[in-house]
Amino acid sequence: MNIGIRKGVVMPAVKKSEKENSFYDNAIISDKVKDRSNDPYFVKKAEEAKAFLHKHPLPEHLKK
Repeated sequence: MNIGIRKGVVMPAVKKSEKENSFYDNAIISDKVKDRSNDPYFVKKAEEAKAFLHKHPLPEHLKK
């Protein structure tokens, strides 16, 4: 069964969580995920979102 794993890609170590909530029976928890905060794609998207919200602010009654 091919689930889309490419050769040479290292998957983070994962462990299955204990059953705490029936909605999350098959949850996988991992402490080893990559930090994407400086990824150029996400930096660009965050800047575009800030510019959009600056140009089109939310109404005051929708802000918390």
